[in-house]
Amino acid sequence: MKLLIDAGNFRIKWGVHDGTEWCEQGVVPHIGITQLPLAWAHWPIKEVYASSVAREDVREALVAACTWPVHWVETRREGFGIRNHYLDPLQMGSDRWLAVLAARKQCSANVIVVCAGTALTVESLTQEGDFLGGLILPGYNVMLNSLAQATARLNQPVGQRVDFPCCTEDALASGVLEAMVGAIERARQRLAEYTRSVSPLVLITGGDAVHIAPLLASPVQIVDNLVLMGLLEVSNES
Repeated sequence: MKLLIDAGNFRIKWGVHDGTEWCEQGVVPHIGITQLPLAWAHWPIKEVYASSVAREDVREALVAACTWPVHWVETRREGFGIRNHYLDPLQMGSDRWLAVLAARKQCSANVIVVCAGTALTVESLTQEGDFLGGLILPGYNVMLNSLAQATARLNQPVGQRVDFPCCTEDALASGVLEAMVGAIERARQRLAEYTRSVSPLVLITGGDAVHIAPLLASPVQIVDNLVLMGLLEVSNES
């Protein structure tokens, strides 16, 4: 029985896997870490694999919450049939690397891998296994918060995305979502041109995936918890 932990900027996602299927999954904010030992107590866990892009004190709290040694996964230059072209692989967040690993398991063709959380990351992976690099930009709420803080008249409720916004509330929601969709579609077009192939699949995960996916061109697929799936792949190799 394996415990997989994805420590993000604000939340902890976790899952218990028995080697065949997911037995349980959960998510808590950082302040909820102390509740986790109780959530895990009834599972006969043998191994723990974790990824963290959180603060060091969050990582230390997770170690304290586990009664088993924690295997922290770091980004690699090569592995699982993927060649990482990042100039310094350790500068690349392990969550991004794990999402790419999981995406390769899901799709053997050219693919754009999107994680839509606090930040929006957009990764390009070729059919041959070359991870070419990716984009990092503010996520939905971060963009809205930055507008609210940096401008005098935009700290107001957010509306809905519409094609032609005619009020500031809708202009905010529409502008932020269009920026995110535009970055993804540009990356998709660039990968198609680079590989001289058809428009690649977009695999998208994260809390804002449900808002972004309907605005993307086909093909697109939402996949829950890509980082946990990547951790499972690493644990199986080990």
